[in-house]
Amino acid sequence: MTTQLELHQMRSALTQAYQGLIDESDLKRNSDKVRERAFLSRAVAATAIRRVTGWELKRCAEAVIDGSDDNGIDAVAVADGSQVWLVQAKWSEKGTAGFHTDAARSLIDGLRLLENRQFDVFNKKLQPFTALLDSALGDPNLKINLVIALVGNDPLHSHTTAILDRAREDHHGHGPMLSYDLLTTTELLQQLREDRMPDPVDVTLRMLKWLRRDLPFPSYQGSLRARNVGDMYERHGSHLFSKNIRQSLGLTRINVGIEKTLAEEPENFWYFNNGITILCDRIEPFYPGRRHPDHPVDLKLTHATVVNGAQTVTSIHKAMQEMPEAATEAEVAVRVIALNEDYADYASRIAETTNTQNDVYRRDFISLDENQARIREDFDLTLGKAYVYKRGEIEPVPGSGCSVVQAAVALACAHRTPTLAVRAKRDTELLWEPGPQGAYQRLFGEVPSALRIWRCVQILLETGRILHALRDQLEGRTHNVARHGDILITHLVIQLLDLTEIDELTFPIESTLAAIPELIEAILPSLAYRVDIMYGPNAFLMSTFTDEGRCEPLAKMVVDDVRSGTPMPQLPYGHGELARPKRHQRPGAVPTLISARVIKDGTPLTYAPSNAPEELATGEWLTADERRAKARWQNHRTRPLIWSYDGLAYSPSGLVLRIWELAGWAEAPVAVQGTARWKVDGDRTLNEVATAWLALEEEQG
Repeated sequence: MTTQLELHQMRSALTQAYQGLIDESDLKRNSDKVRERAFLSRAVAATAIRRVTGWELKRCAEAVIDGSDDNGIDAVAVADGSQVWLVQAKWSEKGTAGFHTDAARSLIDGLRLLENRQFDVFNKKLQPFTALLDSALGDPNLKINLVIALVGNDPLHSHTTAILDRAREDHHGHGPMLSYDLLTTTELLQQLREDRMPDPVDVTLRMLKWLRRDLPFPSYQGSLRARNVGDMYERHGSHLFSKNIRQSLGLTRINVGIEKTLAEEPENFWYFNNGITILCDRIEPFYPGRRHPDHPVDLKLTHATVVNGAQTVTSIHKAMQEMPEAATEAEVAVRVIALNEDYADYASRIAETTNTQNDVYRRDFISLDENQARIREDFDLTLGKAYVYKRGEIEPVPGSGCSVVQAAVALACAHRTPTLAVRAKRDTELLWEPGPQGAYQRLFGEVPSALRIWRCVQILLETGRILHALRDQLEGRTHNVARHGDILITHLVIQLLDLTEIDELTFPIESTLAAIPELIEAILPSLAYRVDIMYGPNAFLMSTFTDEGRCEPLAKMVVDDVRSGTPMPQLPYGHGELARPKRHQRPGAVPTLISARVIKDGTPLTYAPSNAPEELATGEWLTADERRAKARWQNHRTRPLIWSYDGLAYSPSGLVLRIWELAGWAEAPVAVQGTARWKVDGDRTLNEVATAWLALEEEQG
């Protein structure tokens, strides 16, 4: 139970921190008592956001959406493009706030609404986050974190945790996607205290095998024992990362790799890890032995902060707690730089560059594989097409070749089991896993022919194209199955096609591609039916289709259904258990224009910014070359615009985003409606042309 002193401290700290920052405009008609209680509850939600993200107070206050139609979610945060936090907060005048089963169900239902992109059932406070949420919820690296913030210190009841555990299990694809945390009075008050009294960090480190340089800044480079690093985090926690661009990201692929190396190969940790960079105001060296680089030096650092290596520090700390014998003797590469009076000028620059100039992915190492060079040569000689496998190379124009990423996804779909396809859906980085049992060896170890790769890519792209067009005709559950299950559906298509002669020049690829629509019409109802029968009508589809254990039996049943011609019954569950009342939805502008052939091939189009900030951001760049705002129309369903500037084909939205990128618009929105920005003959937008055509059709029909 929270003491009265703690309640007083919390009330005072919350008021001082968030008064004037929290939106209270919807509380004007309420009594003073109700308004105060609502404000304090919202301030608790903001504090929880600050605790998990490290954001500034104003941004945390803006993350609060509490009010009518919040659907059980009091605050929302999206960071790093794929990290989502959803907070439910409760203030209690007695310090006994609880989180019971109804609240848990409400939070899970709110999450489900967000996953279904039903943003318009939320209040207007959510609107600033919808574009970020839409992008994050489609990111293969998505991590959803439910945060329960209570002014009370009681643990969650077992009935409540059972509900949360079921949701977490439903989201467990190829690795955990959903987690939940409880922040009680203790953690919340600790955060409020830290905000009010940010103590500087002074540490003393024993550096081994060191080198010193004095210009332009006093600095040391050498090694630390892992236990020294872990102890530093144990004493100072997240204060160590005050100048870092991010806090620890928790359970990520990289952090798991750090912990694995510490556990299995601590003697190699120095070689495998990029190390740590620490900035400070001043360094005072003390020499316990000889003043020589072969002997240790104790460095006393004043106002120290880790600007690069937060993941390394926290992973070492965790590894030391779980396996101290293996981890403590590992060595870590460390740089220490004393900036003194130049701290303000250089700290941010060093923090930024050390986190951006060492961006190495597992995929980068496949460029060393001679098999990739052989495949490139095979593409050139056999097909006369391009094949790119180094990150940073320009990808071929559609139809002229493919990238190694497309090749890997297509080959994963062609694997006899859905295991690799599921991994591709979860994160394509998982396809570069090395070793005899790794995905990369299974995909490229036998050096697939260019014919096999290219034809699998064609099947992948054609299946994706058909599913994209088909989704506009579907509703509810089946629509979402087509959306989230696209990679598994591609795997099923390939399993049902006859590809025994795919490596032969005479393989009938055109008739094979022509058979895909009929296969999808058989696969889709079977897959939707089997998902609901096996995992329930409320199963989270995004996590279902990234779960190998769920997809393997699903794939077998669907293949058996299609091959046997088993008629699928009507889906046994309603599709609208969480849906809004159905509305008549017109087809998109591009499908309408393509189907009706309203615009002739070669018709000129002009880009027209839709608002003042957009015009200001792009105007100078566009006027520097008149071709930049010009395009020509072609009746192609996915890339109908040919940009005059580079001659490449784009979707309307894709070309707008490309223009924004090249114009250097840093504050550009995440999403864009491109058809509202391209005008035909400088007059009507593509949206307006499509709308006029549909209106004429409705009038005549």
